[in-house]
Amino acid sequence: MFGNLFGSKPTPEAAPSLPLGLRLGGAVEIDGVIFNAHPGAFGFEPPAGNQIIEALGTCDLGGGTHLYRFYLSDDAWIQVKTTSGDVDDIKLFVFADTVNPANAAAFQQWTEAGSELGQPKVTFSGHTYTRVWGDATQPGWAPPVAYDEKVTHPSGGEEDFDLTHYSMLYQRELPDVPGRFEYLFITAEDYGPNKFDVVYSLGIDVTTADLSIT
Repeated sequence: MFGNLFGSKPTPEAAPSLPLGLRLGGAVEIDGVIFNAHPGAFGFEPPAGNQIIEALGTCDLGGGTHLYRFYLSDDAWIQVKTTSGDVDDIKLFVFADTVNPANAAAFQQWTEAGSELGQPKVTFSGHTYTRVWGDATQPGWAPPVAYDEKVTHPSGGEEDFDLTHYSMLYQRELPDVPGRFEYLFITAEDYGPNKFDVVYSLGIDVTTADLSIT
């Protein structure tokens, strides 16, 4: 998915229109049927009820590929990946934990060889997740993927901002839900001078049938 990004960030391109009818200030409701059918199988619960899209993140990955992140009311976000304008991946994530590095040096350690971010396996909240990105033939640490995100808000709302991510995606197959994976997304976020976060999110694949968009 991100193989072309290792070692450098892409040259920005003009972004196409937003996918699936999702938009700033709009609303979306997530179908919780699979969670209700398998109580305890997932490491998180989906946001309930109508969720307002309070912010939009856009990431230009180069080669006509874009990520759109729709940040919802209740600490969750929907990520839509498109290639040449066609949707080829949709995921729902819920924020699960945040670490606040004390300074730039502490933050940099998260992006360097030996850090948790990039290890072949990570244990989080009692579950073990296996790395998805990186060279599968190399069992050791893999460098996180670097890319920029531009976050915008509705007019008159919070101030817009840019940040740089250093990210890695992990997954575990859910034993009680054959063929279904739960994802652990870890990203070290650089907002500029002396402002850093490391964010853990849990998520699953979803389809347009799981989303009611208004």
